[in-house]
Amino acid sequence: MIHSLVFTPDGVSNAYLYRDLAVELQKKGHQVTVLTTTPHYNVIPEENEKQPISKRWGGLFSVSSIRGVSAIHIPMFKKSSSIVSRFISAFLFHVWVIIIGIVKVGRQDIVISSSPPLSAGIIGSFLAQIWKVPSVYIVQDVFPDGLIRQGKIRSKLLIRILKGMEKFVYKVNDKVVVIGNAFYETLLSRVNKRDKLCLIENFVDIELYKPHPRRNTISAKYGLDNCFVVSYVGNIGNGQDFSPVVYAAERLKSLPIKFIFVGDGIMRKKLEKEIEEKKLLNIIVLGYMPRDVTPWINASSDVCLVLLSPHIKGDGFPSKIFSIMACARTAIVTADDGSDLKRVLQESGCGHVVQVGNNKTFLETIIKVYEEREALEKEGERAREYVVQNYSKQAIAIKYEKMIKELCFESINNA
Repeated sequence: MIHSLVFTPDGVSNAYLYRDLAVELQKKGHQVTVLTTTPHYNVIPEENEKQPISKRWGGLFSVSSIRGVSAIHIPMFKKSSSIVSRFISAFLFHVWVIIIGIVKVGRQDIVISSSPPLSAGIIGSFLAQIWKVPSVYIVQDVFPDGLIRQGKIRSKLLIRILKGMEKFVYKVNDKVVVIGNAFYETLLSRVNKRDKLCLIENFVDIELYKPHPRRNTISAKYGLDNCFVVSYVGNIGNGQDFSPVVYAAERLKSLPIKFIFVGDGIMRKKLEKEIEEKKLLNIIVLGYMPRDVTPWINASSDVCLVLLSPHIKGDGFPSKIFSIMACARTAIVTADDGSDLKRVLQESGCGHVVQVGNNKTFLETIIKVYEEREALEKEGERAREYVVQNYSKQAIAIKYEKMIKELCFESINNA
């Protein structure tokens, strides 16, 4: 069983990630059930049509199926910026997960839960203990470190409670999967047993994310054929810092450079207001587009962006870097020294890293890639080759299957 806060048809990166993982494990002969929410993060009619949801028990939960994987969806409030609202939603969701898990799903051989939220690791472990099977917790974000740095959590008592909760999650699960080296180093001192930690990176669908011609129907539609395009595709939220782009756009009005934002999120209106106030005609906000359009947006771009807020540091790893590289595009990323983002670009030999919060260097980097744009095609080719060799969903699914078999074998021997 995979227990995740998001799953398709919700249109968000982690939803696609766990769908692809579930499908790959199903292909390998495993029977996978997903216990998740109803679409609430990014509701997309096209995705709902591909994976229709049917209500059960008068709407107390719903069911869907995707390529042999069964999913049970529990109602969830629409994503909100309010911490109180999100806490209440998560609490009710977890209570219902336990009930549905016991009554509807029944015993599974292994339970895999994922952050966020941190509490998912407690619920997953609880169900696993009821069934006397192993449990795995996947750390997509190191919590509560980011919220503390943002200043959203200031109470010393609450910080102690959350830190204690974090250690408890690591203690009660049989394996703690981290998605990057920086995560691994951070959690070494927090887990009660070193051998619990397992490094398995996120992956990318290299069949979906692949190279396309620079000039295409998307580039023609949005007038991107005769300019140098710098694009950002993804969530427009608190985890991203868009100030470097605004700073650069203000100073590059005289050059044929166009900045494109494709996505939605709680910070979108604020961003659009700032663009309007500064009269930045070289920035276009296109809003959300279906996932299968993303490769064409990347193809229509000369360089793509990964933008992290200062509070993220080593607490998160945006897997969009892999989709950019799989499309044979180079990237400019804002990252700190020692981050996995920087490591990936160094290993692949492509891309440019700007220290988080350094708007001036970001501007200089945009100018540099614009002036040296003839080199971008070769960089993109290296990026594609690197991802295909290391981060395809097939390669990462093999790592998960190996871990699953080892844990289940140990469980049988200890029974």
